[in-house]
Amino acid sequence: MAVKKKTTMLNWLLTWLKKLGDRLSGLTTALIEWGGVLLAVFIVQWWYKTPPIRFVPHSLFAVFAMLPGVLGLANHFASVLPRYRATRDTVIDYQNFCDGFDAWWRNVGWPRKLKLAGLSEASTVFALSPRRVRTDDDILSYRPMTAAAVWASLLLTTVFMIAASVAYDKHDLTGHFPHLRLEQTETGAALDALEATLDNKAINGFLFAALGAFVSVMWRMINRINANALTSRFMFTASLRSTIAMMIGLAAGQFDLFSFLKANGAMESLFFLTGLFTDWALTSLRARARTVFQQPDSACDRLPLCFVDGLDDGVIDILDEIGIWDIEHLATSEPAELTIRTLYPFNRINDWIDQAILISYFRRDIVVARKLGISSAIDLALTYSYTMGDQADARRDNASKVLDELATKAGMSRACLDLMCLNLWFDYTVEQLYRFWQHHRQDAETGDTASV
Repeated sequence: MAVKKKTTMLNWLLTWLKKLGDRLSGLTTALIEWGGVLLAVFIVQWWYKTPPIRFVPHSLFAVFAMLPGVLGLANHFASVLPRYRATRDTVIDYQNFCDGFDAWWRNVGWPRKLKLAGLSEASTVFALSPRRVRTDDDILSYRPMTAAAVWASLLLTTVFMIAASVAYDKHDLTGHFPHLRLEQTETGAALDALEATLDNKAINGFLFAALGAFVSVMWRMINRINANALTSRFMFTASLRSTIAMMIGLAAGQFDLFSFLKANGAMESLFFLTGLFTDWALTSLRARARTVFQQPDSACDRLPLCFVDGLDDGVIDILDEIGIWDIEHLATSEPAELTIRTLYPFNRINDWIDQAILISYFRRDIVVARKLGISSAIDLALTYSYTMGDQADARRDNASKVLDELATKAGMSRACLDLMCLNLWFDYTVEQLYRFWQHHRQDAETGDTASV
């Protein structure tokens, strides 16, 4: 009786400590959130009253410079937070589904697949580590933070405000630019004029690259707003990209950095394109540097995300921000995490991952499979499942003919394709995506249910 009483008290104490920890965690999050907002407000007020550097000009360019940050902050409250709340419910439903799917996979799904494949019953015994208990913090960790949105908006505004200030008065860009090696014959007034010319070129490169970066940011914001994916992360990265573009433009103006391109037309157009397409400018410079330093081209065969149907440049840009750069990254992503971070519909995320898994097998021959109506890993696994069993019927014959044709057109043997199909048919993730996609339920008497 005493032992039972001690056990009950211990369980009560552990439960109370867990609740206390959850409340403290929520309180800490709230302090960070509102503390960050108040700190931003304090810094803005202090800078307005006693600025160490005055760089906000009285011009319409200054109003334009504020526009991206203001739009991003307004979109955070009007769209991102409501979108997050709606997406969170879907993710919680998926996580609950995963718990039920695990039980079904251990007791029903895996043993049944082994039996259909003709493998030993002893293979049904396998060790699974206990599933980690999820908490609300798992989803809360990806919640859009108002403090982050405020700081990102201020940072983006500051970057463009610097460009607006320099456009208003170029002397606001204090400091001295490094110069090219000047001819020793130039002295006195001629040398001063040459240095002033170089400084003007640097200023032009800086300003026109900033203008191109502004257009690029605003255009990308349109795609983000339409996709409900304009996050503080985007504003932070846009600030960095714009700063890089301005520095490249400044260096290009001062040192004639893109002389190897031999572009027709005014150099200012090249500066503007540098800001508009900063990635292309860096790629061009990287290729030139590889030639100068005699470095070989990379032999890695990467599969870009454009192989997935439904991924355009705007979506690829969003995935790139969260560290998904190629097919392998997308194929191994966790659907719930990717949904809550991008705020795209869950079914769309499932479809992209499903396609990426199949592309990781077929690689650049994925077009062959699509021509036969097989566009995802689920499609191929289902087609292969029709060929299993001893009883012959039309469905089995048709599926076998499709696989024969696929193997021929893909340039592989049927045995190789069968092993690939078997891997996908046994794949835990593919089965989970299929079950959740269809909300599949078998007859109650079989106990074959993977839903909650």
